[in-house]
Amino acid sequence: MSQLLIRTEAPTPDMFVDDWRPRSAQAPRDDGDDTPFEPLLLALEAELANMLGLRVAVHPGRGIPPGAPDVALDLGGLLATIRLGGDPGRALPHLTGITTARHARQIGEALLPVAHRLWPAGSRRPALVVDVIVSLADGGSVVGSIRLPAPAEPVPLVPPRALGAAAFDLPLRLCVRLADEVVPLSRLLPLQPGLVVGFNICPDMPVLLGDHRVAFAALSPLPDGRQQASITSLDLNPTGERA
Repeated sequence: MSQLLIRTEAPTPDMFVDDWRPRSAQAPRDDGDDTPFEPLLLALEAELANMLGLRVAVHPGRGIPPGAPDVALDLGGLLATIRLGGDPGRALPHLTGITTARHARQIGEALLPVAHRLWPAGSRRPALVVDVIVSLADGGSVVGSIRLPAPAEPVPLVPPRALGAAAFDLPLRLCVRLADEVVPLSRLLPLQPGLVVGFNICPDMPVLLGDHRVAFAALSPLPDGRQQASITSLDLNPTGERA
């Protein structure tokens, strides 16, 4: 095998990501805290879906302008409409005042215990801002942001425990780089579904663990048609910034 051919395929419609938008100029600066919040975001999705009875998506937010409410009034209007037996597709506008604000506050009160229960240990964020997208039956959506303050007392970090010899029995997923080639941008400009892009296979494929190269491997076919990478030599060499 002297060449590796990669055929591009168009993803299914549900695999396309939402349009990305840059952070608001009024949003607070990123504090560099990369603590994983994914379990918390999934729990917020489930809680909101149960409260509204609709499909909900929760994503990390881009910030809320100073002085804005902690829960978007559009979400409060949607909850008020549902509880009053109205059509979610024609939610109460936020200009209705007290009713909308009260239901928006109830959303925040329901989500705050979930956020505090699953707040990642060691996070330095004073608050978490999420963007909520509620999908309606008619194909429309209601979008709003929610700001949840951090717990008053952060969850204590659990000290690490040495695994000893048990660490050798842990499953470990490694990444093998099949090809690594620098190509001019002009070769990728006609990129489209069905286009075949040729790559030269690395004779000694590096095996990567995080930002480190730990070994070299060779590709060999299996009887069932799959391929396996067999380690041919060990070679520890950091290739990134993480230690």
